[in-house]
Amino acid sequence: MFRRVRSAIVAPQDLIGFRNDKPILAILFMMFFALFMTVGPALRVLQFSGISNTMRTEIRESFVYPDEPCGIADATVECEGGPHALFEETIFNLPFTFIIDGAESYDIDRYDGNHVVLIGDTMYISADQFFLQQAFIERPISEMDPAIHNLDFNPDPGERTAFFASLFDTIDTEMMNYVPFWLGVRVVSEFISAMLLFMAFVLLNAFLIRQRMKKVPFRQMFVMMTYASTLLFIVLVFNQLVMFNLILFIVLLFIGFRQTSKLAFELQKRLYG
Repeated sequence: MFRRVRSAIVAPQDLIGFRNDKPILAILFMMFFALFMTVGPALRVLQFSGISNTMRTEIRESFVYPDEPCGIADATVECEGGPHALFEETIFNLPFTFIIDGAESYDIDRYDGNHVVLIGDTMYISADQFFLQQAFIERPISEMDPAIHNLDFNPDPGERTAFFASLFDTIDTEMMNYVPFWLGVRVVSEFISAMLLFMAFVLLNAFLIRQRMKKVPFRQMFVMMTYASTLLFIVLVFNQLVMFNLILFIVLLFIGFRQTSKLAFELQKRLYG
């Protein structure tokens, strides 16, 4: 593997010597970098220690108080009407809408996108990107932080500081409880996303270049383009870790694309002189 990485970075034309590698080896090569793509998101989940002051300010400013009487008493929602969307926030890099609903039972079709719903005596969480509109967490409100067992969502102005303190305590507690779960979700989702991205790029590149070089079997072209994309993979991995600014990211991507172009040029020269 080291020889392939070195050739991809220093002398892409030398990758022609690896053209007879089995495609499964190229896929494993791709999976190696896809695994590293999960490191940045995983570290950000593990570093979570509670919602930031910036996030607290955003929630306070965007919070929408229900028009009808609404709250939680003895760990059970007592709310007229609904659903009431309270606020939207990004949790572990996923956007969620927080909702309280006075309906008798949970019906996922009542809500759009990722959501956290308090209804009856239960909290439901759904992220439709990964679970195809399935509620993947159901937690009794009675088992949550006591701060939310009795909470009026229509507080008087003088009571709002205490209201938000209870709300933030609950969010912090629940998020900390689910750090291991979110860690698994992010690792799996980032790995799958990275593999789809890498595979799409390599297959498209291999297909387009082979249109000009019919003499090269597609299997060989796929293998060589996978290795030639190494620098691009590395750029994407480091972008997940340190989040490059846009200009630097574009420059690095351009450098990564040049490696595949160099390989294509060498192939054309050998085939057609």
